[in-house]
Amino acid sequence: MTDVRPASEHAVPGGHTVSVDGASDAGALRTLFRSDQGGHEQVVLCQDRASGLKAVIALHSTALGPALGGTRFHAYAGEECPEEAALLDALNLSRGMSYKNALAGLDHGGGKAVIIGDPEKIKSAELLLAYGRFVTSLGGRYVTACDVGTYVQDMDVVARESRWVTGRSPEQGGAGDSSVLTAFGVFQGMRASARHLWGAPTLRDRTVGVAGVGKVGHHLVRHLLEDGARVVVTDVRPQSVARVRDAHPEVLVAADTEALVRYEGLDVYAPCALGGALNDRTVPALTARAVCGAANNQLAHPGVEKDLADRGILYAPDYVVNAGGVIQVADELHGFDFARAKAKAAKIFDTTLAIFERADADGVPPAAAADRIAEQRMSGRESSHDPSAGRYSDTR
Repeated sequence: MTDVRPASEHAVPGGHTVSVDGASDAGALRTLFRSDQGGHEQVVLCQDRASGLKAVIALHSTALGPALGGTRFHAYAGEECPEEAALLDALNLSRGMSYKNALAGLDHGGGKAVIIGDPEKIKSAELLLAYGRFVTSLGGRYVTACDVGTYVQDMDVVARESRWVTGRSPEQGGAGDSSVLTAFGVFQGMRASARHLWGAPTLRDRTVGVAGVGKVGHHLVRHLLEDGARVVVTDVRPQSVARVRDAHPEVLVAADTEALVRYEGLDVYAPCALGGALNDRTVPALTARAVCGAANNQLAHPGVEKDLADRGILYAPDYVVNAGGVIQVADELHGFDFARAKAKAAKIFDTTLAIFERADADGVPPAAAADRIAEQRMSGRESSHDPSAGRYSDTR
């Protein structure tokens, strides 16, 4: 664990110490110790110079059980200080995992790891094994999985050094690609959005724009087409668009995200790439009546959820609808059963409807209602371990 120390040390609940130089105080440390977005139990900075590993592991909460969340592998190339950006990303993502796991009804807290660098250039077995040793050093407080830039085969390598790894291949006793149930869960959230807006839990004859058709997005496109939706896609990677079009020639293509956001006749917008998709530029331009997608941290800053509500746009909170993947990997810890995991992911339909009802009852945006329900569970004020329990059970 790297101890970057010139300035001062800060004790973190959980028994470990995080030290970051003074230049970071206005950013990551302020988030960690002074803002409402902080409160993390433990943050670990990891470095293995022999393999080139530089990583951050952030544990936001273990109130409900061991922190569970994926490992992101990203270069942060456009950032002035990639390490600072990675640390802030890990803090935000791990906090989101606490809320996601709580609303998914899992007995897990929230954690997230970020490996800093371009995976196409520096990913190696040696680096992943070194990372696995850091995961092991946490003694089961953190359970990892795949995320952007990491894949099933990577988790197989990490698992050679750590037992606290999910998202492994079926050959290695794992559940395989979690994007399958992530997409299924987003589809259930979208059906709930349709039920709330238009009275029927279907996207038939609706136009859905999917921004990002990678690991999750291309599965979501298939669900939508099978349900009778019209689908428009965009992706910064032409090969991803080509793969979707090869499989589904009827899919339309928008030039870029900006064009998709403004697409005439769009009913639902599905951000399925990196975070921050809903911001001061995109929200005023949105033509869709609803937003429901797989991307994490879609709201670029506090207040965006109110901007959406003020425009009459229904927002299905990202960490609620994209929980299918974490449901899948959590099931792996108990001996993976796909049917069992899919049945639990199907409850995202009920959970999303319950959040919309709570939002209407409380007079707040759905994001605020979701946060309240999750916080109640994490604080022990909610007796039920299944937030989806409610009056609806329409899933398929």
